[in-house]
Amino acid sequence: MKRATVFVVSLALIGAVSVAAQSKKGRPKAASGAPETVIYDAASAMAFLTSRAGDWESASGEHEHGGPAGPRSIVSVRTKAAGSAVVQTYAAGTPGEMETIFHMDGDKLLLTHYCVLQNAPILRFEKSNKPGELKFVFEGGTNFDPNVDAHLHETTIQIKDKDTVEQTSTVYSKGKASPERRTVLHRRSSTN
Repeated sequence: MKRATVFVVSLALIGAVSVAAQSKKGRPKAASGAPETVIYDAASAMAFLTSRAGDWESASGEHEHGGPAGPRSIVSVRTKAAGSAVVQTYAAGTPGEMETIFHMDGDKLLLTHYCVLQNAPILRFEKSNKPGELKFVFEGGTNFDPNVDAHLHETTIQIKDKDTVEQTSTVYSKGKASPERRTVLHRRSSTN
């Protein structure tokens, strides 16, 4: 009995060490330097996104479709699944609540936006030569016809500093771009 217990405990420890090693190995590395000065690739962009965990406040009070983002315009950013996904929640607890989930798919960084329009466009990170820019372009999605239905089609996050980002989003409807929507988000301090 004692031998069996030692064997089971040993297997559990080996499994835990193996999982920890795999999760560290798979984690994207952050780029060095101030975030607004970095030219990002997919992995370093994901590392920056994971660093945004916390609550952010919108200066404009709107989300990318032009309507109110909520009474206090708070965007919650959380990491999930051992840091492999970053979830942004807009207008939490309201009928207009939406989530955007960032995750790596091999060496690609993807964004899936679960929208109040009841569709889920998928955007892919596209490397830019502009410092501090995370650009996402249309890759596909579910529950809509991109040639007809309104959907998030492109978004760019411009990092101003570690506590300020400006997000520019373009919605397409009937195959045409609507005017860009800009939202500046500031990290809320724990005293707010």
